[in-house]
Amino acid sequence: MTQPSPPPPPLDRLIPLARSRTQALLDQAGRHFGLKPPPVAIRFDLRGRGAGQVRRQADGIWLVRYNPTLLGRHGEDFLARTIPHEVAHILAFRLHGLGIQPHGPEWRAMMRLFGVPPERCHDFDVSGLQTRTLNRYPYQCGCRSHLLTSIRHHRILRGQRYLCGTCGQALEQAREEHPG
Repeated sequence: MTQPSPPPPPLDRLIPLARSRTQALLDQAGRHFGLKPPPVAIRFDLRGRGAGQVRRQADGIWLVRYNPTLLGRHGEDFLARTIPHEVAHILAFRLHGLGIQPHGPEWRAMMRLFGVPPERCHDFDVSGLQTRTLNRYPYQCGCRSHLLTSIRHHRILRGQRYLCGTCGQALEQAREEHPG
């Protein structure tokens, strides 16, 4: 008969562990590649179903956001899988440039360096977590129709361009058709 897993430590003990694990992985990669680890800010404010997120800020500092609810629910598993996942993004982008695929071969190599299977998505229990619902807007290209979230829609309104992965044409907001 198997014993049930013990509950994870309280969040106030897990947050310092997450911070130190993040820094330890950055230091490990720095030694491996002979680099000074990049500056990283860490926040525990990610909500919804995502476990972690990385962004490079305008000032060049990397921002790592972790989901405190999932950290609290999954403790050691979160520390073992999510933190290397996010740190691998920082290092892959730092070493190979921002134009690489987020979960491409460079990222997978970083995950292997950390001894963690290169899995794109977590399988944590997300039941009961609130998520926001985004409006979708119709766009088109030369080969098909697309539905973009309000986030991408507003980025396009501010001048960002998105290209179709199939035909390469810029996405344009679909015109409403009015019957004759």
